Amino acid sequence: MTEILDVLEELDSEEMDLFKWNLIQGISNFKIPKSQLEKKPRHAVVDCMTQRYPDDARKLTMLILEKMKMMNLVKRLQEELGDNMETPQSKHTAEAAAAQKQERCKASAEFVEKHRAELIRRVSLVEPIADDMKDLIGDEKYGIILKSGTKHAQMRALLGFLTTSTLKEKCYQSLVKHERFLVEDLEQSG
Repeated sequence: MTEILDVLEELDSEEMDLFKWNLIQGISNFKIPKSQLEKKPRHAVVDCMTQRYPDDARKLTMLILEKMKMMNLVKRLQEELGDNMETPQSKHTAEAAAAQKQERCKASAEFVEKHRAELIRRVSLVEPIADDMKDLIGDEKYGIILKSGTKHAQMRALLGFLTTSTLKEKCYQSLVKHERFLVEDLEQSG
């Protein structure tokens, strides 16, 4: 486990003491008695970890480094090991990002629903918005939108095809891109 030793070599003496302290206190289901770590050099700590937890020494190292907020070393260890192991922190971050995305999607959908009448009345760049939506709605619906005559009819047709929050979010993003001032005006008006 030279990779673990290489990473631990990056720790100064205080950080190494904190690393050992975390091993002694225990993290997840991993714990090593103080007597096995006291006054031990780095390589002996690595040996102790690999003997006690042969399959989980890397995971244990990453958990402790993550707890110590040394994400650069966690990432380095993952890269050196060619490991895509998901740590609790990265899992939490991914979950938070997913929740944030879901909240953004919901807010975008609510915007499109709330301002439907104003969007039909005020959007002038329907074709670029329909172009952005084409991959999601398909060629047939895209054709119907473009053949609907007036800009109002085109926008009404486009909004009629937005049946999911994902489609509404994509439409919102396109509106921000092509009709930014209209979106800002509608958001400020409530």
